[in-house]
Amino acid sequence: MAEDHAHVYGLHLSEAAEEYRTALARRDPQIVDAELRLYLKKRGVRIDPTSDTYRQAGLAVLRGNVRAYELLLERQSGKIVATPVKPNIDKGPKLSQAFATWKTGGSAKGTKQPGPRTVLEAEHAVRRFREWHGDLHFGNIDKAKTRDFRDALAKVRTRLPRDLVKLPLRDLLKLDLSHLPAAHANTINKSMNLLSAVVAHAMRDGKMDQIASYANPFQGIKLAIDDRDAETREPFEPSDLQAIFSTDVYTQGSRPTGGGGEASFWLPLIALLSGARQKELAQLRVEDLKQDNETGLWFFDISTEGGRSIKTASSRRKVPLHPHLVNVGLLLYRQSLIDANAGTAGDLWPDIKSDAQGRRAGPWSKWFNRYLRVAAKVGEPSKVFHSFRHTFKRMARDAGIGEELHDALTGHSGGGVGRSYGGGFGLKALAAAMGGIEVPEAVRTLTWTSSSPPDPFEN
Repeated sequence: MAEDHAHVYGLHLSEAAEEYRTALARRDPQIVDAELRLYLKKRGVRIDPTSDTYRQAGLAVLRGNVRAYELLLERQSGKIVATPVKPNIDKGPKLSQAFATWKTGGSAKGTKQPGPRTVLEAEHAVRRFREWHGDLHFGNIDKAKTRDFRDALAKVRTRLPRDLVKLPLRDLLKLDLSHLPAAHANTINKSMNLLSAVVAHAMRDGKMDQIASYANPFQGIKLAIDDRDAETREPFEPSDLQAIFSTDVYTQGSRPTGGGGEASFWLPLIALLSGARQKELAQLRVEDLKQDNETGLWFFDISTEGGRSIKTASSRRKVPLHPHLVNVGLLLYRQSLIDANAGTAGDLWPDIKSDAQGRRAGPWSKWFNRYLRVAAKVGEPSKVFHSFRHTFKRMARDAGIGEELHDALTGHSGGGVGRSYGGGFGLKALAAAMGGIEVPEAVRTLTWTSSSPPDPFEN
């Protein structure tokens, strides 16, 4: 410390110390009222300036200030004064510890356990937070830190090259990546929601009970979504369907490698005539396309068996085959796989490529988006694979099918708890509804063939 700085600092200490001593001598805690209120507010203690307890607390804070200035003056005079050791206060678990507990769910039957994809996304959010702020105890994470982290995430670009994906957040933000797409607010908010879920799980387990009035610091820390920029999905128009189902995949037997071979033919058609999600279709096994013993009806079994994942509990369902899928040759295709592999345990689409985490939907989705824009020339950004689901819902309404029925077909939740009583609709009712949906003209003449000539749109 420079000599003139030390002199001025000493004067300040002497003046402040005298001011606090005078207040203590007069037993007037008004001088510390602001810090007392802040202290009590942080701990959720009711503030009542008229109570004797409040006055005694103020005098205690005042005595602490007087003693602190005495020690500072001693240090200023050259005496050795040790810095007091902070008390060992319970700050709750570290973020990494709470995440490890959260991802296992619980041991009780029926306890909700996050799916593999959710765990991966949460793991990414936890890693980024630790890169930005460190592996903090929950008691050391406040709203300011979470807002700062949220704003840092918003600066990260998407579609990072493979060599940058694992780069620490602070190092990543030092690079000029302005040529890459900006992150969407929904993506940032999802990360904050997942971190909030990890904290909430720890709170439910009583890990934060020692901190009075502890509040989840991630809750409500989201970016505002501009409704004008919200990602919407439009159904395909008849002209769009004509363009899609007139490509080489459907007219010349092309089977792109990037499209998973036969999956490039079947997934768009099945989505159109079932309303199933891409992820649900991509992970189907041969045995998931099955025949009901009682009715003889064929259906897709959408569930979590065999390591599959579904979006929500309502997504678990049986989806009867639209008769036109049988006419096109889906059961013949299924039989060809059985004949080739002598079993039903394999994938229904064996040529779909998986990503590094073993997910089958991601790489196929990227291929389809390119194929939709380039080969089919459907350029509207709001029209993607999910548009088949919207198209199916519209066709179901046009067929006069009630909302409960077509929600049951597509796995949409809603309608209250009563809708789940009795196990929902039976397969016969679902099949009757499915059979009433009119086949779009663009796919009426389609016929599957196993021939696979060279593909002009490879990968």
